[in-house]
Amino acid sequence: MLAQSRSARPLATCSSSSRSAEQHVIGGRRVAVPRAAAPLLLPTAAARAGPVQLCRSSAPSGQPAQQQQATLLWYKHDLRLDDHPGWQQAAAAAGPVVPVFCFDPARYAQLVLPPGGAEALVRALTSLDRSLRQRGSALIVRVGPWEQQLPALAAQLGAAAVVAEAEVEADWCAGVAAAAAALPPGVALKPWSAPLLAAVADDFRELKKQRPDMLAPLAAPAELPALPAAAAEATGDGSAGLGLTAAQLRQLAAEAYKDALHPQLLPAAAAKQGLGGWGATGSSGSGSISASFSEEEQGGRLIDTLNVPPGSNGGGSSGAAASASAAASRSWDAELAAEIAAGEGPVLDALTRYFCHLETTAGGSGGSSWEEQAALAEAIAQFDMPATPDGCFPALFGRALALGVVSKRRLFAEAAAVLQQQPEQARPESFNPLVQLGWLLTSGGGAIARQRRQRKAAAAAAAAEAKDFHEQLAAGREGRAAHGATLHHWRWRGLLTDYLAAQGAPAGSTRPAILLCHGFGAFSEHYRGNVAALAAAGYDVYAPTLPGYGRAEKPVLPYGQDLWRDFLADFVLQVVRRPVVVAGNSIGGFISASMAGDYPGLVEGLVLLNSAGKIEAGYRPPAVPPPVSAPPPFVVDAVSRGLFAFLEGDVTNQHDVIIGSCSTSGLFAFLEGDVTNQLRRVYPVRPERADEWLGGEIARAARDPGALGVFRSVFYLPKPRALNWLVATAFGKPTLVLQGVKDPLNNAPVRAEELGRSCPNAEVVKLDAGHCPHDEVPDQFNSQILRFIEQRVLPAMEARQARGGARSGAAAEAAAGAAAAAGKP
Repeated sequence: MLAQSRSARPLATCSSSSRSAEQHVIGGRRVAVPRAAAPLLLPTAAARAGPVQLCRSSAPSGQPAQQQQATLLWYKHDLRLDDHPGWQQAAAAAGPVVPVFCFDPARYAQLVLPPGGAEALVRALTSLDRSLRQRGSALIVRVGPWEQQLPALAAQLGAAAVVAEAEVEADWCAGVAAAAAALPPGVALKPWSAPLLAAVADDFRELKKQRPDMLAPLAAPAELPALPAAAAEATGDGSAGLGLTAAQLRQLAAEAYKDALHPQLLPAAAAKQGLGGWGATGSSGSGSISASFSEEEQGGRLIDTLNVPPGSNGGGSSGAAASASAAASRSWDAELAAEIAAGEGPVLDALTRYFCHLETTAGGSGGSSWEEQAALAEAIAQFDMPATPDGCFPALFGRALALGVVSKRRLFAEAAAVLQQQPEQARPESFNPLVQLGWLLTSGGGAIARQRRQRKAAAAAAAAEAKDFHEQLAAGREGRAAHGATLHHWRWRGLLTDYLAAQGAPAGSTRPAILLCHGFGAFSEHYRGNVAALAAAGYDVYAPTLPGYGRAEKPVLPYGQDLWRDFLADFVLQVVRRPVVVAGNSIGGFISASMAGDYPGLVEGLVLLNSAGKIEAGYRPPAVPPPVSAPPPFVVDAVSRGLFAFLEGDVTNQHDVIIGSCSTSGLFAFLEGDVTNQLRRVYPVRPERADEWLGGEIARAARDPGALGVFRSVFYLPKPRALNWLVATAFGKPTLVLQGVKDPLNNAPVRAEELGRSCPNAEVVKLDAGHCPHDEVPDQFNSQILRFIEQRVLPAMEARQARGGARSGAAAEAAAGAAAAAGKP
């Protein structure tokens, strides 16, 4: 493993006499494609409309390409040398190997726009280039659409093949396919993968019973093939860096993201992404965070808190502690995660510090100063809460995994090495309390500290194993036809989930898309009878799986209505990219109402299907959210493992509305008994719709790694806002309440009438169905939502547009006049 320097070196701009660039529009994306070696210059505000000049082209314009049978090694989010099967595959072919990274602004937008994302990418690329140069190679960097840059470089170098990691996310799969289709004749794209689990299965528990081998990581190559002459000329001597800065990458990504969005979503996107006026200042989060991120910064980095060699004083620990404290007041986790992702050396050093941060010795001196230990402990404590034990691991190391700075196999191997360490010394027989205390503090590094270290190592190993399981699960399902629609995958904050989609809107349609949100314990395909039918009526339809459910990853996160609300909002902004009519069942209805109320610019209409949520006349949200009241952690853990005790509903008084209306259906996902028979209770009219497939999928998800933690989070939900306040006051646009009146989980007719009385913008339609009317009587649901859109949503949109879009949602609906009123009961 290459040792990495503790601080990032400055990145200078590469120089060249030629600065020409061609401007292209690809799928609505305006990107300057390099014609010759030129610096990547950040335009001034006055020059924003002009093309952005880019660097790292391999030869000046007009120079003939050198025809060598090279192999392009295409780096995407596998930014490392360690455990990289692509290098072995590329090096096995005849001819030189050319490592290349292509920054496609549209596809990397969701990696570089969040706080710290662009900085993490620049640091990781700089580290990778340094490692390549130390082994006799170097990294070629291109900026522009993959489908243009990769084929152009392959033709320029006379490449025989392109080697790249296989993808599972829909947008990246499409991008790789487009690049492969544009390659010169005879140039093949060869995928590689690095699985951790040697076997693949749908059911994680059954897979573990098979005891599959854990594949070991590959060592980094000691020496790399030399670059061909044409490629070597493009890389220079490394003294000018990569010619990329975080601010430049963020600007390009923001512009590409903006171009892909419906204009109505731009204000919400700018506010949610922290992009302000889409300017070139590089602010990626809160106003203060950009000041702490600079690839030229040399000192005071949070990573130094983790990487101080044992026995040293840290080179000024008080400064490091002050830096950590200041970052905590802004967004310390984003900065720290970016620095951990700065290269293979930093991430592995950080992992060691993470495992050992609580260890001490009898003399009271740890591997780091007390100030540094306190700073790291404070940072970890912000995520290691009762609701999210060991939740700091995904927060700190998720970005490094997302960029591929460390592989799942290396992570698992490092954690396994900690777990396989010799146990602490046997407990002394002496009853002397000082002897016992000495054993607790010093035995094998400290018995208590060892236990905590091994717990963190176990959490890291489990995270690597779970991520690999879900990625292999997704690889066999991406693009598969299901229920007349297509299954796709998407990463949200590094978390892999799936969605069911069908495209039915004609080109140029101004209709909103339809977004369907499932309930607690369900998943995307619970809308199996709706997606294709609604698309056939002329709409684009999407049904995502919420994080923690179905076949989505289930890492340690603070699951709850706020997290799921933000997931839905980001799904609209990043996948749908146009306004929606959102429909939600059970707790999915409350989540949909929360998104509509908090992000009304994303939503044109709201449909509630036996929605969870309290109805409270005269409700006003408190200025300060009340603290969460939950049982002690040991009680939560014990009761979570004895799920049958909660079949009757309420957990605590403050959670009764959300949980009491959906807990039974949610618990089906965690029962070990006959799930199908339990489901039929909530399908009283057509119990045959609760079939073996649906019950089997819910039971399968309950055996996924991390599933129990999702249920545990129910105990820590914050007190919800009133549903009627979200619908009528916060949202105010057209709303349809579709209520299955035979719902056994609550008094459904009374709830429907209360919503109708308290929400003037809501139309109530009662259906002869149970808790899940969309799946029990799909034809009725489909016809009602289509009627609602045609009679109420579209007229309200037209009325608002006629008034210049200046009115609120409630005013726009009122302005729809008789057409809107005709749909009211």
